[in-house]
Amino acid sequence: MGANHCVLPTLIQKKRFGRIGRMLIVTSAVLVAAVALADPASADLVNKCTSGTGYTICFSLDRRDDGTIAVHLGIDVAMSRADAQAIIDHPGEEFSAKIFGDDPVYDNGLVSVPVTWSAAWDGGLSAEFDRLATFAQLNEDDGYFDGYVDELYGHIDLVDFRSGRTRGFNSAVISGYY
Repeated sequence: MGANHCVLPTLIQKKRFGRIGRMLIVTSAVLVAAVALADPASADLVNKCTSGTGYTICFSLDRRDDGTIAVHLGIDVAMSRADAQAIIDHPGEEFSAKIFGDDPVYDNGLVSVPVTWSAAWDGGLSAEFDRLATFAQLNEDDGYFDGYVDELYGHIDLVDFRSGRTRGFNSAVISGYY
C-alpha cells in the first residue's frame, strides 16, 4: 500500500453509508411488518374442511382476477349406495346450500349456492355446490363495531324424503375481508 492510500473511510463515505443504512433499516422494518401483519385469509384460495359423525363438509373461497369470488361447498354423507341413489332419484331437490355470516347474535344468510353435482357411491352420497359472488355479497361485517372482518360459513341441508327429516351441516368458518 502506498503512503497516499487512506485505510479509514472518509467523511463522505460515512455519510453515504449512514443514509443508505438508515434507508435499508426502514425498508426492512416495513417489509417485516407487512409480512407479520398479513392476514392469512387474504390469500387467493382459502379451503377448510370439517368432519362429524358420518359426514365431511368442505368450504372454499377463491378470489378471482375479475373481482369476483368463486364459492365452493362439497359434502360426503355416509350411507349405503342404495339409500343415496333413492334420495337422488326422488323428485325434487335433495340438497340446498347457503353461505352465512357468523355473528354472536344473528347469523345472516348471504347467498344461496346451487348444487352443481351429486352422486351415489359405495361410501354414501356426495354433492358439490358452486357459484360466483361479489365482495359486496359476502361482506357481512362492514361497520366499526363489528371489526370489519367477515366470518363466513357454509350450511348444507339434505332432505331425506324417506324419513321426512332435513339434516343440516355447517362448514368451518373462514375469516377475511370480503
